[in-house]
Amino acid sequence: MTGTLVIARKEFKQLFSSPVAYVALGMFFLIAGFLFFSLIGLYTTQVLQLQGTPPADFNPTRIIFSPLFQDVSFVLILLVPVLTMRLVSEEDRAHTMELLATSPVTNTAIILGKYLAAVALYLVLLAISAYMPLSLAVIGRLDWGLLGATYLGLLLLGAAFLAIGLFSSTLNENQIVSAAIGFALLLLFWVLGFAQQATGSVTQQVLSTLAVATHFNTFSSGTVDTQDVLFFLSLTGFFLFLGALALESRKWR
Repeated sequence: MTGTLVIARKEFKQLFSSPVAYVALGMFFLIAGFLFFSLIGLYTTQVLQLQGTPPADFNPTRIIFSPLFQDVSFVLILLVPVLTMRLVSEEDRAHTMELLATSPVTNTAIILGKYLAAVALYLVLLAISAYMPLSLAVIGRLDWGLLGATYLGLLLLGAAFLAIGLFSSTLNENQIVSAAIGFALLLLFWVLGFAQQATGSVTQQVLSTLAVATHFNTFSSGTVDTQDVLFFLSLTGFFLFLGALALESRKWR
């Protein structure tokens, strides 16, 4: 456990010392901010068009933040591979992975340490993004239950995406190739939700179970289902296991 925390602390410092992380985060908030203010404009237009008492389902939180965070969840497909591509690939490029592998630290500890650093960076991203609902809370009432469920969904979705990105980083020492593999895997899990619409009932059920968009949409609608929580936790654990297995397999090459 100590080795894991040491690696996590080291990786966290290196993530913030890399200009790539700042550029990626900057682009994320630029896109998210544009979407946020666009949806506020849409909501304002709808308010001005209303005559009399608003309908019961006229929920500003649902109108603004549900579509916002659904779009943000797709942006993560582009962001996460950029943030994770160097986690192991950089060690391979600098030829420091051999030293790390021969130290008294297990492969599992190496993977978990790097993963915790990436999750910590992601938590910083989520914390900063809270300015969007907080800025509107000052001038009106929001549905905090819906926002809480959506943020929980974003946390679980991001945790699974980071595990997939970290696994991709163990497959190639070239960071661009690692990012491309990570993007392809994330996109695959995303488009399964669209593929299910064109298949039979049994296949449709299987694809629906594996589609991350299907599970995240439950959170963005304000519902926390244990099946969705278990799906994201299982997906995270599975790819962390594959990452540790990929490092272990290097001893036999």
